[in-house]
Amino acid sequence: MTALAPVGEDTAEHIEREVSEIVSIYSCLYPTQRLNFILYEGKDPIWGAPTVVEGPFTFQPAHVNAEFLGQFERPGAHPGAPTVTIMLSVPRKPLPSEVRQMDAPWVPIRRLRAIHRLSPMLYEKIRYQAEMMRKRQSPRRHPRISLLRGDGSSLFPGRRRPESDKRPAILIGMHWLEVGGAEKLGFDTIRWALEAGLRVFVAASVPSIQRLVDKLPDSPDVTFLRLDRYLPHQLWPRYIEKLVLAENIRLIHIHHCRPLYESLPQIRANVPWVRVIDSTHIVEYADGGFPRSSGVWSNFIDIHHVISKELVDYYRDNFHVIGKVRLGRMLDRTEHQAGLPELNMQPGKKRLQAAFVGRLYYQKRPVVVVEAFRALAAWAKRNDVELTGKIVGEGPFLDTVKALLQRYGLVDRVALLPANSPVPEILRDSDILLLPSNNEGLALVCYEAVEQGCIPISTDVGSQAEIVPRDLLVPLEPQACVKGIVAAVDRLWRDAAFLSRQREALVRSWSAITSDPTAQEILMPLYQEAAADLQE
Repeated sequence: MTALAPVGEDTAEHIEREVSEIVSIYSCLYPTQRLNFILYEGKDPIWGAPTVVEGPFTFQPAHVNAEFLGQFERPGAHPGAPTVTIMLSVPRKPLPSEVRQMDAPWVPIRRLRAIHRLSPMLYEKIRYQAEMMRKRQSPRRHPRISLLRGDGSSLFPGRRRPESDKRPAILIGMHWLEVGGAEKLGFDTIRWALEAGLRVFVAASVPSIQRLVDKLPDSPDVTFLRLDRYLPHQLWPRYIEKLVLAENIRLIHIHHCRPLYESLPQIRANVPWVRVIDSTHIVEYADGGFPRSSGVWSNFIDIHHVISKELVDYYRDNFHVIGKVRLGRMLDRTEHQAGLPELNMQPGKKRLQAAFVGRLYYQKRPVVVVEAFRALAAWAKRNDVELTGKIVGEGPFLDTVKALLQRYGLVDRVALLPANSPVPEILRDSDILLLPSNNEGLALVCYEAVEQGCIPISTDVGSQAEIVPRDLLVPLEPQACVKGIVAAVDRLWRDAAFLSRQREALVRSWSAITSDPTAQEILMPLYQEAAADLQE
């Protein structure tokens, strides 16, 4: 590694650590070939831009450019082993600002910027109409048809699992290791799999800083594979097959990981003894999202785990899948209380606090959040109520939110708090939680709110009706959403009987949800069975 000599010690250690990841990945994919690695200095902290050439390789001038670091070889299993050349960049260390936020600040579409300056809500209405158009077009553009899968003929022998001296393992494929509801469940399943006695391999499909990598259990039985930055998606199927055979992987669990879905034909053809389960959360407007992908691949999957009854219906109505769909709520019985406290809000209360908790991305509609605070502030002034607010979250809309709070004179009334703020404490001090989301699965923050006596008011999207009472669901259209939020708060504040009915409805919803199986109760037996290495 003489190419590393000129660089500083910290940089050298960084490169050596990344090179170790790279060699590990390609040694698994190509165990016997002669591997020639050509390394470049990365310009960003995320993506390695790998290119793989199987067979003879000829250097061109572009291959020894200004970013060229050097090359090294891993010998093949024998002198005549074929050569594979892997060219990739070693991503640089992220800057402190990039660790906080990689996405560029949001800006309106160029041709609509004047509209946004004039009326942010008109801009939101245009976005809403575009989303609804994509939703209408989605079934035609993205069919809901499961791929067929044949079982083969008894005339030909099926693949059998080879003997292994390694403890059984699981591969958990995640979208990325960033903040999100699906990611929270992914981390939970890693912990449950360890408790079940499995060795755990984790892969992410989307290149990112993977800010939550430090949240992985500190255990020699947990391995994070950096496929997200160093392996092209088209090579995932072959890599997964090799990994299954090398590490005695008995179970694959997919959490919103697209290249793992695309690896399923390879898995079913060459390592058919591996069981496959997936977990899905939210149906996206544009293409159906991961539930649609899951339904398309359903004949290659053993069990679909879903977090809401809406998704049980989705698989049945769109893909005619019934028996292997399992509802498991994202609740921990040891953490979530059996009963609910009294509501923080009281009729005629003179001081009200409203909260928003969520990533500042379009899905959560931060502009509508600010408009709702603006409308509530006007309502509070008319009714001699002291209204305060807290917006908890970070993301590309942060600058836009700050500018709108300044524009509407709400800076002294609505506090902006970082994502790591104590959410339970904030909700315990709040009367209302605002969720004017563009779309949701079943928002985990709703669970947290009702447990703290905070009333959620949400758009009627996704599975929100499973926890939010019907009278507290508001329309999705932006202006109607804001009006609905104000009307709901006004009625809760004025009408004691209405407020009492909402408390009763929340208790009923909570009781129904907590009587359902939890995700852990659905998944843990599957993990334990894999750990016991039971033959099928």
